[in-house]
Amino acid sequence: MNNFLTVLKKELLDIVRDKKTLVFTLILPILIYPIMFKFMSSAMEKTQSDVQKEINIYVDGNKDSAMAKAITSLDNIKTPDISSPSEALKNGDIQIIVKIPDNFDANIAQGKNDTIELLIDEESNKSMIASSLISEVYENYKNSIVEQRLIENGIDSSILKPFEVTIKSGINTDNEDINAGATMLLTMIPTLIVILMVSSTVGMAADLGAGEKERFTFEPLLSTSAKRSSLLWGKIAALCTVSFIALIANLTAMVISMQKFMVIGEEVNFKLTPETILGMLVIGALVLVTLSALQISVSIYARATKEANSYLAAITMPTMILSFIPYMMDAKGINPAFFNIPITNAICLMKEFTVGIFDIKHIALVVGWHIVYIIASIIFAKSMFSKEEVIFRN
Repeated sequence: MNNFLTVLKKELLDIVRDKKTLVFTLILPILIYPIMFKFMSSAMEKTQSDVQKEINIYVDGNKDSAMAKAITSLDNIKTPDISSPSEALKNGDIQIIVKIPDNFDANIAQGKNDTIELLIDEESNKSMIASSLISEVYENYKNSIVEQRLIENGIDSSILKPFEVTIKSGINTDNEDINAGATMLLTMIPTLIVILMVSSTVGMAADLGAGEKERFTFEPLLSTSAKRSSLLWGKIAALCTVSFIALIANLTAMVISMQKFMVIGEEVNFKLTPETILGMLVIGALVLVTLSALQISVSIYARATKEANSYLAAITMPTMILSFIPYMMDAKGINPAFFNIPITNAICLMKEFTVGIFDIKHIALVVGWHIVYIIASIIFAKSMFSKEEVIFRN
C-alpha cells in the first residue's frame, strides 16, 4: 500500500508539473465551452433574425392572385428579379419558390380545391425557417377562405373549433410548459461525458508509459523496491484521478454554458437531481477505469509517445462511435439489447437517469458488464506490464 501511494503521488506530481497537459486537458476545454455555445447560440439567433427581417421568394405562376398578394404584401417579403429561380434557390439568393396555378383565384371562387407548391432548399436553415413562416401565412389565408364560405352558407364559423387542445407537461408538475430545448440538451450530456473522458485521458496515458521510456525514467522506476503491481495500480489510479477531476470540471462548464448561452426563444432550465448526478458519476467512473487500464497497456507497449498516440486512436475512435449509437434514442424506449454493448450500455443507462428512470435490472446489468470490463482490462494491463519483451521493446 505504501509503494502504491508513493507511485500515485509521484505520477500525480509529474502530471501537475506538465503545464501543457493541464492546459489542454483541464483549462482549455473549460474555456472553449462558453465560446462554443455562445457562438452556436449567436449563429442560430442570427439565422432566425435574418429570416424574420427578410425573406426572398420567387412567385412562379399567377403573380396577380390573391394568395400571391397576401404573401408579397408582408414587409419582410422581397421578390428579387431573377432569371433562373432553381439556380437562385440552390445558391441561396432566394429562400423559397412559390408555385401558384394560373386559375387559382377562379377555382377558389367556384369552391374548388387547388394546390400551391413551396419549393425549398432542405440544405439551408434559412430556407427551412422561411418555409415555416410562409406556411403560417398560407394557413391563415386558408382559414379565412373557409370561414368566408361558411358565412356565405349561413353557418357559424365557430363550428370548425368544437374544442381546443393544450399541451402541457404531465411529469414536471412544477413547470407545466414543455421545454423542448432543455430536453434536447439533456440527452446530449451522456454522450458528451464519454467523449470528454476519452479525450482527457489520451495525452496523459501516452506520457505515463511511452513518455517515461522516452525520458529514460522507466527502467529506474522498475529497479525500485516497489512491485510491478504497485507501479501499475499507481499509474492507473493517477490517470483516473486527474481524468475524473477533468470530467467533473468539463461537465460543470458544459452545463453552465448551455444554461447561460443556449437560449433560443425560451429559457432552458436543467433539472438534474442528486440521484441522477450520482448515478452518472458512478457509471462514468466505471467506464473511466476500463479506458484508463487499456490506455496504460497501450502506452506501455509503445516505444515512443508518437507511437502511443497512434495506437491510442484505435481505442478512441471505436469508443466515440459506440458513444454516438444511442445519441438519438428515446430514453424511455431503449431496446434491452443495447445494454449489453460496451460504452453504449453506459450511455443508455445515463440517458435513463436524465429522465428519472432507475431500473434495477438495467443498473445491475450495466454495472455487472463493467465489472467484467474492468477485470479483463486490468488482467490485460498486468499481462503487458509483466512481459519484459513489451516493457523493453525496441
